[in-house]
Amino acid sequence: MMKRHIWTSMDYSEIQQKLAHDSNVDVVVTLPDRTRWWGTFFSYQNIETLRQKNKETGEFLSGTYLWSVNMIISEDVSRETIEKVVDHLIEEGDLQRVMAKIEDVPFGEEADYGEDFFDK
Repeated sequence: MMKRHIWTSMDYSEIQQKLAHDSNVDVVVTLPDRTRWWGTFFSYQNIETLRQKNKETGEFLSGTYLWSVNMIISEDVSRETIEKVVDHLIEEGDLQRVMAKIEDVPFGEEADYGEDFFDK
């Protein structure tokens, strides 16, 4: 496993099998160089659920389109899948193209990441 820290907007104890296949989750990836990257993972099923909801509510021209900043569509939003996709994006050099850079981890806030996480 590569060295990276993944935070999600949903506690994984909340993601039951059903939710993992029909949900979306904000994800922040922190790398050892202190950079942080943000994106939102959507399951394929969640795209259809949102499209149907928007047809009923009239949002997005009644489901004619859907967009989200830094959208990543995956089979599901389980921790395992998110980790697999993030690792693949890092290995391929695509993390910076797919996710948006946000504020780096400030010095003095290392406690959440473990003693040996950051580059010296």
